[in-house]
Amino acid sequence: MEHAPKPTLSRIVDLIAVAAVAVVVLLPSGSLVAKPALVGDKIELDRVAALEDARFAAPDDVEKSLALADAYLRAEHPDWALETTSQFAEAGDHRIHLTRATAYAERLQPTDAVAAAERASDACEREGAARCSSAERVRIGLVAAPMQALLDQKIDPRKDPKRARAAVAAVLHATKAGNVMMHAPKPGAQPQPTPHKK
Repeated sequence: MEHAPKPTLSRIVDLIAVAAVAVVVLLPSGSLVAKPALVGDKIELDRVAALEDARFAAPDDVEKSLALADAYLRAEHPDWALETTSQFAEAGDHRIHLTRATAYAERLQPTDAVAAAERASDACEREGAARCSSAERVRIGLVAAPMQALLDQKIDPRKDPKRARAAVAAVLHATKAGNVMMHAPKPGAQPQPTPHKK
C-alpha cells in the first residue's frame, strides 16, 4: 500500500497554524447549520462526483473511501465522512480513525472525537513510524487536545459556544508539535503486529 511522502517540519508547523484557526473559528457554530446539499465550484463538485463514482465501483477499497471522506470534510459534511468510513470503523488503519475523529470534532461531539483519536493513536502504535509518521501523530493530537479540554472542563460546545471557543483557543495557543503528539514513538521502535479479528 502506498502512502504519501512524509511532511516536512515546516509542513507540520503550517498544519498546526491552520488547525488553530479552523477550530477556533468554526467551533462556535460548527456543524449546527444543516447542509442538505453539496455546494461548491464546478471543478470541486466534479472531483467529488468522480470520487463518489470510484467508491461506488469499489466499496471495499479503503483508499477510495478515505479520499471521498476527506472531500466531504473539506465540503463541511462530516456526517457524510462518517457514513463513508463506517464500514472500516473496526479496521486497524490510523487514517480511518483520524478521519472519523476529525468528523466528530466538526460535529461538536468531543466524547466521540477523543475516542476515535485514541483508536487512531493505538493504530499508530501497531503500525510503527514507517506507516504512521510523526506528522500523523501531531494531526491526531491536534484533534484530540481541544476536544479533551472540553470534556475536562465539562463544556457543552452546543450550549456554551463562547466558553468552548475560549477553551479550545487556550489549548491551541499553548500547542507545540512536541507536546501535542499522542503516544510519541520511542527511537528505533518497531511496528507491532495488527491483531486479527476472530
